[in-house]
Amino acid sequence: MQLYNLDTKVTDKSYKILNNCIEEQRALDSTRIGEIRAKCRSILEKNGIYEDKKNGIVYQNMENELKKLEKNIAFFNENNFEEMTKNKIDASIENITAKIECLEQKSDFIYSDEKYTFNRAYNENAIRNMLFNYFETYKANTIELLLKRGYSQNTLDNIEDDILEYSTSKNSDILTEKFTQDGFKSISSLKVSLDELSSNILNEAEARFNCQLSGTVYDELKEKRDLVKNKAAKVKELIYQINSIDLKAGEFKEKSIFVEDINKAY
Repeated sequence: MQLYNLDTKVTDKSYKILNNCIEEQRALDSTRIGEIRAKCRSILEKNGIYEDKKNGIVYQNMENELKKLEKNIAFFNENNFEEMTKNKIDASIENITAKIECLEQKSDFIYSDEKYTFNRAYNENAIRNMLFNYFETYKANTIELLLKRGYSQNTLDNIEDDILEYSTSKNSDILTEKFTQDGFKSISSLKVSLDELSSNILNEAEARFNCQLSGTVYDELKEKRDLVKNKAAKVKELIYQINSIDLKAGEFKEKSIFVEDINKAY
């Protein structure tokens, strides 16, 4: 029995969740790239290389390489997200089919969960390599451009040493960990959202099945209305609690003033 193309529904909603996750991850990546930009600029400025007419191309080259880095990291993360989403969709569709068969046969349904393991070591190593490649390219291009502009060998050596020191220091390890942790948090959040969607679709499958058996029409908006009602009730209760606190605070203040007036009278 097919119930209102629930397989299509879970697929469409899963990809909406995926797209939201990707947008949120891009915002995180942009923040981390900003940290790298700030460090690269500080190295240049420390050595007297400012963003002016003479050195504008040096800074532009840095921005071009940062865009490549951001794109590579985004592509890497999105592959992880898409892999999980596809696996979750397949598992959800299998569960929907199994759920309907169990309802028809009046047998117990066993939820089949798709297991996904975040390979931290692999992800961390991939991010570290991308960062290392960025700094190597940035260093080589910067030195070449500054050499053409007649800067002294001492300045070039200082810049090269500063870039190398940062890219191989504990600070670079911390930056790698930040990128890795961002990806882990995002994929964990994605998993939770997809699992919740799968559970909701299974509940809908059962509700539709029962409606079909009883000859009634399934009200797809009932769940949304109930959710709104529950939220409204919680807000109302919260407002009541706040008002109660304010009332008690007012009563306490009045009593304090009354006691203070009595003390003054004596």
